[in-house]
Amino acid sequence: MTFLFQPGLYRQSTLCFLPRPVTMLRIQEGWDFQQFKIPLQPGDVHIGHSRQGLDILIEGQCGSQDGVLKLTEEDMFVALESLRTSLDVTSDDDKFEFFPYYDSGSGTYRKYKSCSAVRLEYDLSSPHLFSYSATIHADDPTIYTSGPGV
Repeated sequence: MTFLFQPGLYRQSTLCFLPRPVTMLRIQEGWDFQQFKIPLQPGDVHIGHSRQGLDILIEGQCGSQDGVLKLTEEDMFVALESLRTSLDVTSDDDKFEFFPYYDSGSGTYRKYKSCSAVRLEYDLSSPHLFSYSATIHADDPTIYTSGPGV
């Protein structure tokens, strides 16, 4: 089994890899619980732990997309427009799968389902390399190993 770091989004039979390089991909997980304190006794008690959905924080630059170099401002802007379109969710039926690892050659996948974008920010001030950051929320915290759409 190989792990090929190739972050991408899959929705409605369309796969869109993120513009590269991806300089940071961080996953934030959390748990819900109830915390109780008993008066006059040291410490406290936590009960009812359950996983929340998780947030995926991404930072990257528009140097290439799908293996094609983006050398002009127009090329980089088109890559950002493609990313904006891929992240746009207008209903629950429109949510996507997010793949941090995608290797169709070896059949190795890691993905999160039921994802939607929470935030997208991009910096157009450098004509040599545009940068972006995005936050994606996955309602389902499970890490799946199946291919796209499964």
